[in-house]
Amino acid sequence: MKLSYIKKACCYLLVAASLSSCQKYIDLEPENSTYDEVFWKDAENISKATNGAYFLLRNALRVERSYFIFGDIAAGNFKVGSDHWNMTSFSKSGNFNFHYAPYLEGALWNWTRFYEIINQANRIIENTPLIPDANFSAGAKEKNALIAEAHFIRAYVNFYMQRVWGDVLLIKESYKDPQNIPPVARSSQKETMEFCIADLKFAIDNLDNNTKTKASKGAAQALLAHVYAWQHDYVNAEKLSTDVINGGYSLESSEDIRNIWAGGSKESIFELNMLYSESGGENDRNFFNIFLTDPVVKGKGKGSAWTLDVDFKESYFEDAEARFDSVFRKGDGSTEFYLRKYDNVKYFEPGRTDIYAVSNNLVIYRLADIYLLRAESYFKNGKTQLALDDLNRIRERAGLEKLASAGSDLFTEIFKERRRELIGEGSAQFDVIRMGFLNKLEFEDYYSESRINAQGYYWPLDMRALLPQDELLTQNPWWKNN
Repeated sequence: MKLSYIKKACCYLLVAASLSSCQKYIDLEPENSTYDEVFWKDAENISKATNGAYFLLRNALRVERSYFIFGDIAAGNFKVGSDHWNMTSFSKSGNFNFHYAPYLEGALWNWTRFYEIINQANRIIENTPLIPDANFSAGAKEKNALIAEAHFIRAYVNFYMQRVWGDVLLIKESYKDPQNIPPVARSSQKETMEFCIADLKFAIDNLDNNTKTKASKGAAQALLAHVYAWQHDYVNAEKLSTDVINGGYSLESSEDIRNIWAGGSKESIFELNMLYSESGGENDRNFFNIFLTDPVVKGKGKGSAWTLDVDFKESYFEDAEARFDSVFRKGDGSTEFYLRKYDNVKYFEPGRTDIYAVSNNLVIYRLADIYLLRAESYFKNGKTQLALDDLNRIRERAGLEKLASAGSDLFTEIFKERRRELIGEGSAQFDVIRMGFLNKLEFEDYYSESRINAQGYYWPLDMRALLPQDELLTQNPWWKNN
């Protein structure tokens, strides 16, 4: 990775730590510098560095709404507005062509910003053990919890990149000398997942369930359940899902379902804080507002927003479903429906409709997701009645009739319920890949056998930008000639 990017990661560390003179830090020799040695000897700075890692993660996911592009647009959930013409190719109407991304290459083909987070996590993991336990206000417990948070963040980022771009560069330690970074080859999925599992087991052993906006035991268990499911290790996915379900979380009622995205819901397991506050910098209206138009955001035109894909609505949502009206708003046209999970709009200057904030949190993991993941695991483990029970728990909350039996279609019903329940939450495309639906249902018209075999469901890498930094880097097979 390019020197400037590693230096940039160091700069972000100090921004998050509220320290001054970022340029001064960049100009010093990195890990053996006096400044660096002083920073990592202060226990209070570990918390600041950890906050910096969350800051980097939040920003990385928000870049050009890439979180929703990777997870929802690429799965055909939404139709993009005319203002976003350069996103059309990623959607169903563009045949899910991820190789045409004018002005979005840096956001969608370049993973550098995620390696800034990993470098930050690595530095926390390496330096925190060197500080005496007594320097932390809560002693060894606090110290180990901070290390565990870094392990969780590193695992989340590696797993996220694996699902977006395929095999990653598995960076296991920080760069001691950014002036001499050796080239790195991509690691196999097996090696990366084993590394993630080790990170998450450490996190589970050293975290409590006392937060939703940072890593917790439940968040680590939920992430580990997904890691196991991605590998089709459904025995362990079932076990970890059950651990989460028994961890004290509760489903919101159908009447209160919108509490989920307001922040701090009893259903939430892990969410990133993006609520508006006058003093905080967590909020960015240009992330969630991709789903919003007038009158929710006054004067915001239709072309600036994404609408629910018409075919998706007709194929997946039933007219009697109570959930639909809770999470979608009908537009002016008969086929226009806008997601309203993130529509807590706040105006804070009288008479100024152009100055507003969208104050919602980004929920990464919640209980309904884990119930459906366990249903998937139960099915794969031959426990069809238990799978049906978990599926019906979510269907009933949504206002749908319980299924008495789904037979051989049960797995498809679980998949469809995940699409309905988690729409607009950045996960649908990863469900399509993991559950093996690329050549089924509506996707078979877009994913040929050759495209699937060449991993054409992963996104291409920007080789023009990345290859000069790493001569061992290779392009994803499908995008070499497409």
